[in-house]
Amino acid sequence: MRECADIERRLSRYLDKEMNDADRAMVEAHLAGCPLCKKEMSELARLKGLVMETERKTLPRDYLVCRIRESIADERRAIGRLSLAGMGIFARRLIPVPVAVIIVSVVFMIFTSMQPVTKSSLEDYIFSGRAATTETALELILGSQN
Repeated sequence: MRECADIERRLSRYLDKEMNDADRAMVEAHLAGCPLCKKEMSELARLKGLVMETERKTLPRDYLVCRIRESIADERRAIGRLSLAGMGIFARRLIPVPVAVIIVSVVFMIFTSMQPVTKSSLEDYIFSGRAATTETALELILGSQN
């Protein structure tokens, strides 16, 4: 049995004629006296014949390039679909909220910058010795809202 296992490992090389003469003679001698290994050899030869008869298919030269381009195009389409479609209806409706906040902030900054603001009036008020609260400081900076 041990000898059979060793021969079975060598059968493929024997079929492909990749053995030296001494190993080839050893395998042939064993095959002549062992019906199990001889059967294994005939099965292996039959399988090799089936593989050799199978038609080989070749791919076009630019097959890989085309597949890569198709994959890139698929990825771009997927990204395009995810941009707004991936967001829910609720999220799409919230998009104008930050825009409105920015617009209101800019308008507020424009109108407050039109009022005359003098930093010296706040400094004068503080240096006069009177206690300045946050409310009085804001009135001096932003002007009176009356």
